[in-house]
Amino acid sequence: MTQQFVAPRDAYEHRLSQIWTSLLRRDDVGVKDDFFALGGDHAKAQAAVAAIAAQLDMPLSMETFVAAPTVERLACHLRARSGRLNEEPVVALQPHGSKRPFFFLPSGEGNVHNFHALARRMAPDQPFYGLQTRGLYGDHPPFDRVEDMAADHIASMRAVQPHGPYLLGGHCIGAMVALEMALQLQRGGERVALLAAVDAVAPAAFYRDEFSVTIADDAADYYVFLAKGFKYWFGTDVPLEREDLRALAPEQHAARFMDLARRHGVYTPDAPDERADRVLSLGRRICRNTYVPAEVAWLPITFFRGHESLMCNTPTGSWEEVTTEPLRVRDLPGNHVTIVTEPHVEGLARALRAAIAEAV
Repeated sequence: MTQQFVAPRDAYEHRLSQIWTSLLRRDDVGVKDDFFALGGDHAKAQAAVAAIAAQLDMPLSMETFVAAPTVERLACHLRARSGRLNEEPVVALQPHGSKRPFFFLPSGEGNVHNFHALARRMAPDQPFYGLQTRGLYGDHPPFDRVEDMAADHIASMRAVQPHGPYLLGGHCIGAMVALEMALQLQRGGERVALLAAVDAVAPAAFYRDEFSVTIADDAADYYVFLAKGFKYWFGTDVPLEREDLRALAPEQHAARFMDLARRHGVYTPDAPDERADRVLSLGRRICRNTYVPAEVAWLPITFFRGHESLMCNTPTGSWEEVTTEPLRVRDLPGNHVTIVTEPHVEGLARALRAAIAEAV
């Protein structure tokens, strides 16, 4: 039976996958694949152990590597010793190339690692950085205001690229935060050459939608909503129904959701139950914020809309309301999720490459 490909789900799996990809000279490394079954030998295993120690500053014994020769199991071992990698605010999903980097903000769940497929499909010389949402990991509290989220992302981004022109993009509510980043940069005299809104609606339209502002009010409804989306994000059905959670005490809802998510490979095997509470908290902060841009942007916005999207059911997503420049619209195959995942992510990557080429 063929092992289902599972992409990296956090920084530890991502960094280990990069090491394995380099040593094994293949780009199809899944987190559940056995190192030796992929063509690794003792010498390459020794090289992997040395690379892990050098790049992650976390010494690893050869015995541990041989006993747990998958990215998933080794990542659990490393994560148990330190969680610091997951707290880094900028993730180099595709670090190679000399072109101007593209900075991308995730949707409501907050995890940039959901966009590995998109980063891989971009040109091999197009750097692609994810801006990780604060509050998903570590002790840093999540921000209550979109303006503060944006300011924090700008500070993180400038550690990679101190000055513009900047290329920004975001999926779903990530595009709204990217818009506020662009406005703050514009206010500071910097140029934003592109804002890519991927199946996202502009702020006013988002907060006019009753579903958008109430979905996170009830924890059970939000967990079921996320579970239904996992089918499209990860190709796996997570059998969670509202009635299942209603049969449990409210304090048991997060544990039930996380148990199913871990068993179906959506989250890492050691992801704590509190992960669900953190995701819920992030969703509530966005939905209850009622963000209103302080001014109109004077920058080019390209709106990428999935043909089958229920999130963006208007031709423009109302993005023409927030910019003085003519809005560019690209209709693409897929729904709200599959536009950024297989099998439709190639269409988005191709359209994004074209938009970046026009912008720079």
